Amino acid sequence: MPAPITLASLTVARSDFGRMEELYGALHASDRYRLLLAAGAGHHDERLGRTLGDVERSGLPLDCVLPAVDGDAGAQSAAVLSGMAQWLERRRPDALLILGDRYEMLAGAQAAMLARVPVIHIGGGHLTLGAIDERVRHALSKLSALHLVASEGCGARVAALHEDPATIHVTGAPELDALVRTAPAARDAFCAEVGLDPARPFLLVTLHPETNVDEAANTRFAHAAEQALATAAPQILITAPCADPGNAPFLALCDALPRRREGVRYVPNLGLRRYVAALHHAAAMVGNSSSGIIEAATAGLPVLNIGDRQAGRDRAGNVLDCPFDPAAIADAIDLALSPAFVERSRGVINPYGDGSFTARTLSLFDRLSWPLAVDKPWLG
Repeated sequence: MPAPITLASLTVARSDFGRMEELYGALHASDRYRLLLAAGAGHHDERLGRTLGDVERSGLPLDCVLPAVDGDAGAQSAAVLSGMAQWLERRRPDALLILGDRYEMLAGAQAAMLARVPVIHIGGGHLTLGAIDERVRHALSKLSALHLVASEGCGARVAALHEDPATIHVTGAPELDALVRTAPAARDAFCAEVGLDPARPFLLVTLHPETNVDEAANTRFAHAAEQALATAAPQILITAPCADPGNAPFLALCDALPRRREGVRYVPNLGLRRYVAALHHAAAMVGNSSSGIIEAATAGLPVLNIGDRQAGRDRAGNVLDCPFDPAAIADAIDLALSPAFVERSRGVINPYGDGSFTARTLSLFDRLSWPLAVDKPWLG
């Protein structure tokens, strides 16, 4: 029996781990593949729920815990680059799986490039014009040997970066797999667990900083959102922002809003099971998370997308857009909750797939010729 193909992967936050957990589980259960995980960066952040515990409890093979670092994005990236370089040299995997567009992932891909480990990039080709993710994502594509994209449009944008079309495969978005396969908890049980009144509607709120603007702008954005949410009629379930630079005003909002009005519950990290239930039971989603663009369409959930962080992403008809203005946000919440828009949202088709990412990816991996080429001869 041939030796298993060793696939390493880096996880830096709750967002990427939740999206990849189903694929990780399938790889770990397979005799053909050997999965090795490295975790660090935002997973250590106590303010965001210290989600390293989720990785540790998953039963997946956590082979490397990168050191916790106090400092800015540069310090975090440096720690990931150094730790990943040493780990990849020691383990010599057949490939490194990288999801998405976070700056820590770029450090991991750079370490793989230096170690001559081919990178398999998942989630290239999206557009997010209001965040540095836009540049990070395209840089990751240029460092990668294989591209698993969420849609035909994403694939076309990766090809426009002069990547070989033969290396680009439409597999759908990984975050949809868990959503379609996880049965949501009953509304009464879920609301009791997070402290909401099941008889009243609630908004699911997640607000991240915009990383193409300065701290003063993000402070204005957070204040505008807080002002609108303070007067919204429904209850509010709010989760923590990501670890991006500029998140301090949004963390402050999460602390202040429950003190400012009744019916607000702040849960930094819901985890997969509770997040799926929240998507099914919320009256609408409010914020600027990619989840509102990608997962919410499958749940038929109305979404109010605020600001420019997700500008440019393909979206279904369940998404409304508005600026960071208190009056505009308040009006858009009312529209999102209107019977006509709720009904419209229930019938949308998700442009990012049907929840078969893991099956498509395993089928692709089984057909590949291993080892993958590190260099890109088509660019020569």
